[in-house]
Amino acid sequence: MAKARIECPHCKQECERVPLTRVSPDRDPSVRAKVQDLSLFRWKCPNCGTTMLVEDPCLYHDISGQFMVWLAPDGKKPETGRFDPLAGYTLRYVDDLNAFREKVQILERGLDDRAVEIMKFILFLQLKHDLDVVELLYHGLDERTADFRFAAVLSDGAEQYIAMSGVSYQRILQDVQERLYTPYDFVKIDVDWAAEALELLRSE
Repeated sequence: MAKARIECPHCKQECERVPLTRVSPDRDPSVRAKVQDLSLFRWKCPNCGTTMLVEDPCLYHDISGQFMVWLAPDGKKPETGRFDPLAGYTLRYVDDLNAFREKVQILERGLDDRAVEIMKFILFLQLKHDLDVVELLYHGLDERTADFRFAAVLSDGAEQYIAMSGVSYQRILQDVQERLYTPYDFVKIDVDWAAEALELLRSE
C-alpha cells in the first residue's frame, strides 16, 4: 500500500504513514467505536509522541447495513463506478469528521438521514431566535420515548441537548419518501440540502 508523508506540527519531523482508505465494520467491528470517538483518524508522531487527527479520503462500507459513506476532505464527490455498490445501497459523502461519524451513526440505526437532516434544520430555525447555534448534530435515539436527541453547539463551544419526537420523524419521513427523489449516487445530504428540500416540500 502506498505511503504518504506527514509533518508533525510539534517537532516538524517528517514521517511516513499508511493512509486510511477503506474500513468495514463487517470485517472489523471495532471500527464502529473508533469512528465515533475519532480514534480511527488519530496519528501519533513516532518522534515526539504528539497526536493529531488526520483526515484521509476514506470509505466506510457497511455491508450488512447496505450503505457507504465517503469522507471527502476536499469536498469532491466520488465517482460511483469506483466502488460498484450493490443495488439498494444508500450512498453518501461528507467533507469533515463530525459529519462523517454523525452520518455513520444515523445510517447504522437504520434511519433515513434525509428526514433527520430536515428535522435538524427545523430545530435550527426554532433555536436561532434564542440561542447562538453554530451547529446541530444528531446525538441519539431515546429507546424509552422514541425521541430524537440533538446536540446544539453554541458559538462559545457549549452544548445544549434538544429533543424532537419520533412522531415528527415519521411524518417527515413519509413526505421525504413520497415526494422527494434522491438519485442513486453518492449524495451530500446536509443542512443546505435540507433547506432546499423543506422549501420544495412546503411549495407543493
